[in-house]
Amino acid sequence: MRKYIILILLIGLGLSLFSQSINLELDTINRLTPTSALGGQTWRGPSWVDTVFNDSVSTMYPDILCYPPCPDVWDWGNGWFYPQSVLDTCLLDSSASLELSWGQLNATVIDITPMQFQNALNQIGAQGLYCMNMISSNLATQAAFLRNAKTNGVQLERIRLGDEMAKVGNESSNSNFPLAGDYARLCNSYIDSIRVIVPNAKIAVSAGNFYTSTNDRARYWNDSIFAIVNDADALRWSSFIYLRPLDSLFSTRQLLAYPFDQIPKYESIRGFQDTISELQDYEIWVGYSITDNTLDHRFLNRWSLVLMFSAAHNNFLNNKLVEDISLFNVGGIFENWDALDTQNQFRKRATGIFASIWNRAKQYKMTATKIKTPISLMDTVTYFNNNNIPRVIEYPKLFGWRFENDSTSEASVVVTNISSDTLCVSISNLLSTDILWEKWNSDSLFAKIESVSHIHLQEDSGAIDILLPPYSLNVATGIICSQSSSNSVVTICEGDSVSVSNSIYSTAGVYIDTLINMYGCDSIITLDLLMNTSSVSFDTISANITYNWNGNTYTISDDYSDTLINSTGCDSILNLNLTITNTTGLNDIKNNKRFLIEITDILGKDTPFRKHTPLFYIYDDGTVEKKIVIE
Repeated sequence: MRKYIILILLIGLGLSLFSQSINLELDTINRLTPTSALGGQTWRGPSWVDTVFNDSVSTMYPDILCYPPCPDVWDWGNGWFYPQSVLDTCLLDSSASLELSWGQLNATVIDITPMQFQNALNQIGAQGLYCMNMISSNLATQAAFLRNAKTNGVQLERIRLGDEMAKVGNESSNSNFPLAGDYARLCNSYIDSIRVIVPNAKIAVSAGNFYTSTNDRARYWNDSIFAIVNDADALRWSSFIYLRPLDSLFSTRQLLAYPFDQIPKYESIRGFQDTISELQDYEIWVGYSITDNTLDHRFLNRWSLVLMFSAAHNNFLNNKLVEDISLFNVGGIFENWDALDTQNQFRKRATGIFASIWNRAKQYKMTATKIKTPISLMDTVTYFNNNNIPRVIEYPKLFGWRFENDSTSEASVVVTNISSDTLCVSISNLLSTDILWEKWNSDSLFAKIESVSHIHLQEDSGAIDILLPPYSLNVATGIICSQSSSNSVVTICEGDSVSVSNSIYSTAGVYIDTLINMYGCDSIITLDLLMNTSSVSFDTISANITYNWNGNTYTISDDYSDTLINSTGCDSILNLNLTITNTTGLNDIKNNKRFLIEITDILGKDTPFRKHTPLFYIYDDGTVEKKIVIE
């Protein structure tokens, strides 16, 4: 009796677990997949001149890399910073200062010219984004640098101008551009010159208002861009999330949901909502990071940061105008930005770990479709303003996107679980069969990534009842079946054949084959096979003593054959029936020419008899015949 009761309980438990499975569906948000850029302080440590470091960066699968580091103090000509003596004289406001930091002054000089950077791009397989120095350089100098770089093979696909409008610690920009219009007018001059040098490059200018600011320079920044700048392709939005000392009191839920609070808020404050009419003719390029300013840096370089990056990307993808997302930093794991651990192939920071998972999943995928978050997985969290007024934010505990290659139908799904629960999901409505899963999670949200021993990868397969671990980043890959077809017209010579999969065809006709790829999808191939028959000619000739035929001289009555290649590439067979009418003096030769001494090739080397090959036959009477034997 006891065994029977246990059996019923187990069956009941199984049904209960199955009933909790969540069928994920696609949302209506469908868009082009943004490119992924990586930037950072690559002037320390190995930088772009180190091929091992470049190999490490390639495992982050970036579409775009940025040059140079610290553009406001960078000398493109020397591939290093301008000396402080030059920086002391370059600002329009003599009371302002532009100073190299301690790290810049004490770093080992590395030759990082645009040409060196292009070598790194070639190795990594990425494009370059080039940032103009509009603070310590000038238009004439920067234009000359661009021309020199182009002459030396640098591929200038993307260029970004200028600086932010009111960033703390960026007083040099405020000094050079007292008003937003000053910046906008100089941008026009830069753009005009750049279009002459690299007419097909995409050009972005810095944008973003602070609508509530009392600083008119910041408040009207976008207005000046829209009214003055004529020919920009994109607007640059710098969207940085800062974790302050008070934020060290965050619960795990407050921390992981923070991008859902911060990014929409700054999207609105800075004027980057995709519903704004003036933005519709521009792409938005986002540069962002999550900076830990807590006193003990408790959030710096943790798995929790990887999950926050995923939440931030999810928010940026919701903005249909965002076409590029730039993430910092491509450096190593150390706080001083160095990446010197060559024994571990330049261990990655949280930034690099996130990029290596996310970017690989969406690589070569052109379109992105949002995945609906079920209502049961929506939650709320409360934050407090500076005046201690609460604000309640709704956020998804599970969110994700499906990425697809429109031409091959290859697809992937990225689903992030920022809850403390193991979630059971089914994705049969998102991908077809033969689905492979990579589930990334950690045994600690807050262990510092000085090693990756606490980060785990679980592999799985299937579409139904897949368990997603708590606090995990999950990637599923598969194929969306769509029947493809191709039509081919092929002409072959008589005797030749064509192979299609397991079928071999050697006669003219129309053939249809159905192939099934590794994902179980049909591919229909229609073959129209035409036949070019070989031509055969027969000639009967009578000649007096000798006859010249097809480049050879014949003195004996006999049947001869030769093979040529016709205009369609097929054999053309010539047959000759030769009769020598004047045999005086030749009969003896013919009768005596019965003993073959040797056969040689066209180089005079002895060779055995071969068909279809021009050979020389030497007889004991000293005569030589050149023959090609077909049959």
